[in-house]
Amino acid sequence: MKAIISTGWGKLYFHETARALAGAGVDVNFLTGWLPKPKHAAAVDLLGELMGQKHLASRMAARGIPGATVTPIAWAEVAGTGIELIQRSKLLSRDLAYGMQFRIAACATRKYLNDADVLLVRSGAGQSGAIKTARANGLAVVVDHSIAHPAYIHEVLGEEFARFGLDIGYDPRTDLWKLVLRDCADAGLLLVNSDFVKETFVARGYPAEKVRVAYLGVRENFFDLKRNYEIDGPIKILFTGNFDLRKGVRVLLEAIRKCRQGGLDLRLELIGNLANGKPCLLPSDSEFFTHTPFVPQAALGSALADADMFVFPTYAEGSSRSAMEAAAAGLPVITTKNCGLPLQDGVSAVYVPINDADSLANAISRVASDAALRESLARNAVKTITEQYTWQHYGERVRNVLSEAIQLSGQGNGQPSVLS
Repeated sequence: MKAIISTGWGKLYFHETARALAGAGVDVNFLTGWLPKPKHAAAVDLLGELMGQKHLASRMAARGIPGATVTPIAWAEVAGTGIELIQRSKLLSRDLAYGMQFRIAACATRKYLNDADVLLVRSGAGQSGAIKTARANGLAVVVDHSIAHPAYIHEVLGEEFARFGLDIGYDPRTDLWKLVLRDCADAGLLLVNSDFVKETFVARGYPAEKVRVAYLGVRENFFDLKRNYEIDGPIKILFTGNFDLRKGVRVLLEAIRKCRQGGLDLRLELIGNLANGKPCLLPSDSEFFTHTPFVPQAALGSALADADMFVFPTYAEGSSRSAMEAAAAGLPVITTKNCGLPLQDGVSAVYVPINDADSLANAISRVASDAALRESLARNAVKTITEQYTWQHYGERVRNVLSEAIQLSGQGNGQPSVLS
């Protein structure tokens, strides 16, 4: 099977998808942005600092995929970065800028959409003729979409963002999201990363028979890091990633304050960016809140092993990688079903309703007071993820989705479309 992966604009997980598919025996051509040479790393990091993107060289180096063909399209990324700079100066709206960036990325891929069986394209990067060109050249088309339906996000976050006078940015009537939804409609199959995402699409009329689910993998260096479930001293809650309103940080802080007022000595450690959740913090929260913007991978593993629980009351995800990593490490996870985890409520995670600080506070108190429950939740989560959700599992599942798309389209250049 020959597959082309088109990443579109910006960073996501598609280099990991390319690596996983190559490991599953697929002949991959990975269409990506600029791939600098190692000797240019210092200059790339300097450019990243100017753009507000630390460690840019190492992130861009990850685009090189052993066992796959990598086709860098540098000019499209340079053009997209120029649009981003213009947008930062407020000469373009954010939505219009994103739409332009995705259209440029899509146009840039068209000359490469041939000599393959199937195109796997990020939602938003298939318009401007990309999907049409791929089909004209005999390729089946799978669109990869990685978050809940924008109409759902716009609905559940409206009040929360209005509280702080912020724009949600997920309006399905705007240019970027129109591109995304057209791609989803044009797909032979739609690949999403959780059952939750699938539910949000089906609830809005998308045909269930066209949706396939493949949860992203977790790297093995996160597996089974935590072994001690006794709490000696303050109860340590960990939150990793962007401290974002969409991720329920206001609710989290309110729940922690309630628990502390009830006598629980909770401490919250953020490893990540403060993002738009910063206004939720009160001056008095410094009594329990600590913030580390970035830690290397080894230090993150230590933080996961040292914490007592991972609490993530998100409003909408695709499937949270931070929560998957925490669960794989053996940290008890309290979250919402909208987190998109492949874990069972009360068995391998604790789920609470969205936007409900009282329920979250009760769940934190219950888990904090029961060492046996903490260990049971964690051990069950570790077993589930290590046995079913590695990157090898992901590569095999996506390979099967691509094979199915080829069969459904009647393509494959006469070759068998299911690998042994």
